[in-house]
Amino acid sequence: MKTNRSERKKFKKTILAATAVIGASTLLFQGFTQAATATEFKKTNTIPTSYSNYAAGSSQAVPNSLPKGYQKANYKIGAIDLEYYRNQKPTSKDMPKEEAAEIGARALWEVFGLNLEGQVIEMGYEQPAESLPRSRWYADVLVNGKRSYSFSVDSVTGELFDIVHGRTLDKKVSVAFDPALDKNPQEYVALAKKLAEKYNVVHGPIKSVAYNGQGYSDNDPTISLDIKGEDGEIALMTFSRYDKALLGIGYNGSYKPSLEFSERLMKRVEEKAKKLEKSAPPTNENEGSFLRVLDLD
Repeated sequence: MKTNRSERKKFKKTILAATAVIGASTLLFQGFTQAATATEFKKTNTIPTSYSNYAAGSSQAVPNSLPKGYQKANYKIGAIDLEYYRNQKPTSKDMPKEEAAEIGARALWEVFGLNLEGQVIEMGYEQPAESLPRSRWYADVLVNGKRSYSFSVDSVTGELFDIVHGRTLDKKVSVAFDPALDKNPQEYVALAKKLAEKYNVVHGPIKSVAYNGQGYSDNDPTISLDIKGEDGEIALMTFSRYDKALLGIGYNGSYKPSLEFSERLMKRVEEKAKKLEKSAPPTNENEGSFLRVLDLD
């Protein structure tokens, strides 16, 4: 019986990990130096890069164009001072961090209107992981000394993976789940479609926009929507439920593999749940409820 309890404890840890991955869509928008919060996960899932498949299927694996009216700002580039990043070094095939920083700076200017003159971009290199089998440059952007934006870029192709605006509201608002919005998110669906077209989020005509879910970042309540393109790309857009401000975009290059990884992980969790329940039936009502919740059939 002790063995069974031990297995259940390990299994609960697996579930927590799975839940974390399922929440990858919102992880992008929940803060900075995000890799620091997922270090243990990535340490055990590093795999070789497979660029050929992604480059062939990605419309953004081409040089990023210069936004109309954009002028390069005089910003400083530093390094993220975390052990996780210090232990990972770019290879000869990776672009310099300065080049990646400029790709992100252009995107932040185009989407958020951010001028980085005199500001600081802290960069960190990340090796490929199971959830994203492509190396990347991740950046925290400090505006007047405060981490306010972030972005990540494929370190080889320069494809933009995501951009994020993180903020703390100067007033207390509810971040609770909004059941009315859950039933009728059409206002945000229309907003997402309008901005997705404006910023060419899926690099072509939009096939559909669908409500993804609600969450919060710091004290800012959020809502996320999936944007699907006619060419098969999918992106995630997140808005504030407080003032409808656009807070972030996760592009196809990172969002699609994260979804596929989540599906694989959930399948493994489901198989583990069935195996565990078969070998170690629940000993009380609570444990039984726990496993029934995990039955995904």
